[in-house]
Amino acid sequence: MGTRNTCQRVKILEYLKGSREHPTAEMVYEAVKRGLPNISLATVYRNLHLLADEHKINRLEISGEYHFDGHTEHHQHGVCTKCGKIIDIENDKISEYALKNAKSEEFQPECVHIIYHGICKEGRKK
Repeated sequence: MGTRNTCQRVKILEYLKGSREHPTAEMVYEAVKRGLPNISLATVYRNLHLLADEHKINRLEISGEYHFDGHTEHHQHGVCTKCGKIIDIENDKISEYALKNAKSEEFQPECVHIIYHGICKEGRKK
């Protein structure tokens, strides 16, 4: 049985689906509270984790901090080691290959999150 879609949950999901950023809960809170001034940070945290548990968004743990991604199709992420920027890498074949070729009698993978670490375009210019 699914959870009901509250106004807060809908606004959080709309924000993430319309963003190519990978915000933290605090960043989502700051963006969503403009339209819902009475929303609390605790409500944002609770709804983000609920949406991630329901596979409606992706939850990425990077450097000990959660980031959220409304783009749930197969893709990978690049994390800049200089500035921390998170970039989508659109190659669905990599994720499909990783899922198809993960062989284990003890575990059946359902999804894969691939994170590359390197230097972003802006970081290379510096």
